[in-house]
Amino acid sequence: MAKSTELREQVAPSPPQAPAGGNPPGVWAKIKLVISRSFFWSYERGSWQYDVIVAAILAFIFLTPRAWLRHETSLGMVDLRHIQGVVEVAHDKAQHTYVMDARLLQSRSPEALEAAAQDILQERLGKRYRVLSVEAVRDRAGVILSYKVVVEQ
Repeated sequence: MAKSTELREQVAPSPPQAPAGGNPPGVWAKIKLVISRSFFWSYERGSWQYDVIVAAILAFIFLTPRAWLRHETSLGMVDLRHIQGVVEVAHDKAQHTYVMDARLLQSRSPEALEAAAQDILQERLGKRYRVLSVEAVRDRAGVILSYKVVVEQ
């Protein structure tokens, strides 16, 4: 009997206290679990968590302003030499190669593309060029997108 009285007189250790921040140690683990399960889409279909994720995705799709998602191309026909419809793509000492918008060239003279290219270059660049060749650039369907014009001064 002496042993049992000894145990009753001892003080039992107190349970661990919460950290000073006030959050129990398992809160961050639960938050990480919710974030990882949401990111990896591991909730079962039909659960309320699954429905919340789907609602959030649909809200993003339908409520996001179009201006936020509009992608402007960084390099277009008007960016290289800043003359709309005419882009210099290569040159050496004697020759210059331009890409001209098909609509621009065909609106001038669809029958005489060399003359139209020469007129456009003279208007836009202020120099007289002699056109050596005009070659159509087509897409996969065969539609003419632009013309490659090789000129010399």
